[in-house]
Amino acid sequence: MPLKKSEGGGRGQPMPLQDFMDKRDLCYLYDAVYSGRSSSILHEVSRNMLSNSDIGFLCRYACEYYLHWGPEETIQRFSGTVLRIMKLDNLVEDMAVPPEISPPEKKIYLYFLMYQEYFKKYPKELFVTAIYQSVIKGYRKEFPRCFFSGGYGAEQNARICLMYALQTIGGCHTARDCTRLMSSRQAVPFLRKAKLYHVMKRRYRSPELYLRDALMMAGMLNLGELIQIPEKNT
Repeated sequence: MPLKKSEGGGRGQPMPLQDFMDKRDLCYLYDAVYSGRSSSILHEVSRNMLSNSDIGFLCRYACEYYLHWGPEETIQRFSGTVLRIMKLDNLVEDMAVPPEISPPEKKIYLYFLMYQEYFKKYPKELFVTAIYQSVIKGYRKEFPRCFFSGGYGAEQNARICLMYALQTIGGCHTARDCTRLMSSRQAVPFLRKAKLYHVMKRRYRSPELYLRDALMMAGMLNLGELIQIPEKNT
C-alpha cells in the first residue's frame, strides 16, 4: 500500500491533525463500501470516530488505489462528481473545518489533509493571494462566494488581501509606509483600485482600522514605531 500513517499536530496548522482510526481498518471499511458490501462507512462507524485527517486519508486512498492518480492528477481532476462516484461525498460534505478556513477554501483544505507530507502547515496565504491575484488581473470576474463574508476565515482573507495589495499595488515596504498610505486621502482610491473598498466599508469604520487589524494579523503592529492610528467617531 502506498500510504503511510500520517502524523498529527504541528505548529502553524489550523487544528491538530489526529488519526482516530487505524489505517488498515479505514481501508477495509472503504473497500466494503466501494465494492457494494456496505452502503456507507458511516453505517459501520459513527461520524465522531473519524477525524478530518482520516477523511483526507480515505480520499487519498481512493484516488491512489482505485483511480491510480498521483497528487497532480488528483488536484486537476478531483471534483464533486468524483466524490459521489467514489462514495466519499457524504464524508467530505459533513466534514467540519477549522474556523480560519473560509468556505471557498474547503477543497484546498481537503488536499492539505490528503497530502500532509508536502506541507509544513496549511497554505492559507498562498491560496488566498492566488484567488486575489486572479480577480485583480481579470482572470476571474469576482471573488468566490463567502470569500470575504462570514466567519473568522473570511476575516483572515480580508486581512491577507490588504497586506498583499499594500505591497504589490500600494508600493509599501514597511508598516510605516502602510500607515502613511491608509491614513491619507489616497486610502479610498487605493482601496477601490485594490477591490477592497467594499470589504473595508462592511467590516471597519475607517481604512486605518482595517490596516490595524491586518498589521496585527501579520505581527507587524509595533505601537512604538507606528504613527498613531486615530479611531473615528461613528
